[in-house]
Order: sequence, then C-alpha cells, then structure tokens
Amino acid sequence: MLDTPMQDLNREAVQQRLEALGFTVHPIVETEDSRQPDLVVRADGATMYVEVKTRDEDHVLRDKMEAVRVGETAEILTRLDKHNGLSRQIEHASTQLSAAAAPDDLRLLWYRANRSPFVHDAFDQIVATLYGMKMVLVESASRQEQRHCAYAGYADFHRFQEIDGVMVEVDGLITLLLNPFSPRKVAFTASRIARVVHPSVFDVERVGEEGTLFIADGQAPRHSDVEMLKYLGSKYPTFEFLRFLQHCAGTVMTAIDGSQRVSN
Repeated sequence: MLDTPMQDLNREAVQQRLEALGFTVHPIVETEDSRQPDLVVRADGATMYVEVKTRDEDHVLRDKMEAVRVGETAEILTRLDKHNGLSRQIEHASTQLSAAAAPDDLRLLWYRANRSPFVHDAFDQIVATLYGMKMVLVESASRQEQRHCAYAGYADFHRFQEIDGVMVEVDGLITLLLNPFSPRKVAFTASRIARVVHPSVFDVERVGEEGTLFIADGQAPRHSDVEMLKYLGSKYPTFEFLRFLQHCAGTVMTAIDGSQRVSN
C-alpha cells in the first residue's frame, strides 16, 4: 500500500532530522506490494534501515469521545499500559525492517506521536508496550510508593528482537529506547544514532541497576498478577509488593450542540 501525503510528510521530517544529525539518507522507493522500510541511512561505515510510524489517533479513545451525547460531560480514562494497536504497528515495522536489512545492518523504528485530541500520553503507551511496563505499589520501611516494573507484562521488544531501538518523537522531543534483546545490541548502543542523542537514550537495564525501577526476569510468572507480586517480593526482599495499579490518563469530554470540547 502506498503512503498517504501525511505519511510522506512524516517520513520527510525524519529524513531531515537524520541529515541534521550527520547521516546520509536515501528514501526507499515504495511499490504497491512493498514491505520495505522508509529510509536507509549511512554514517561511520554502518548502514541502518529506518521505518517511520505515526501515532496520531487512538481509535478506542475517539470512539468513546464521539459516544458522548450532546449536553453531557463525561470523564474518559485511557489506560497507559500495553496497547494492541501499537503492537500491530511494531510487528509490521519488524517485518519491513527484516525484509531489507542484512544481518549486521542496524534497524530503527521511528515513532512520531504528536499531541492531538485523540491521542493521550502516547510516550507512556509506547514504553509500556515495548517493555511490558506496569505500575506497582510497594512498601518499604513503612513508606508506600509507586514504581514502574519492566517486563511485568509481555514485552514487544522481546517478541520483535530484530528491532534494535525505537526513537519516540513527541512534539519535537526525542527519546531513543534501546532493545536489550537485540542481537546487535552492542553495535547499536555504540552506533552514531545512540551517540548523538546520548542524553536522551533510555537503557532499561542501566535504569534497573540504578534502582529507580524494578525488572522482572525472563521466567517470571506473567500469567498471574498474584504470582508476579510474590516473585518480585522474592527478588527484591526489602520491598513488600502490594498490588499492580492501573496507569491511566483522564480526558474530560463535553458535547455542545454537536461540537466537542476537550480538557486533559
């Protein structure tokens, strides 16, 4: 399927940004049945393929907003955990990148997630989907706090190990998320793209070592929250793991004379 004009604009914006970072960038010509990524870029003797995806509408949120009747006000909650729509896009990107890249070529998914009335906290949703991130309530030394736990749920980075990293761009701000399961992890971490955006690189293993989030290991019981809490308690014995929390964003929706007014 050929790209829409909006997709072309997003691809061009990413191309310009990569060129500004010192890459030589070539768009990949698309055909009707093409499964190729959008761009091939080169720098420092390395080749990297880039697929550009956009997050400009959450269809579930939009359906809920459009269901509000004229004269009514409703608060709509959007869960910020793993999102099936994002998973489908990530799977498609993995297929596209693998179709073009040689075994040693780097592969980057670039997500552009601009704010709109129909998108809420896209960055948190993308992180939760890639890392299986959940929010957990813990107690230590008679003090309760909320922390993130990576791999408490099923992680798309584990499912799609051919994606070396995901660049998330929201309103011009970028964060590079590293895939710890990539067979090219060492090469990608040392690559130009990771170096030039270094202050904005998220390495979940490093953050876990710093103690600011919990990490559930590979054999953790993801099928059961109860069993997962027990598992985490045995791994981190100085904490009592009380329960997983719903991580949500709220939208207040008012429908007036067929129009809609939104506040987040």
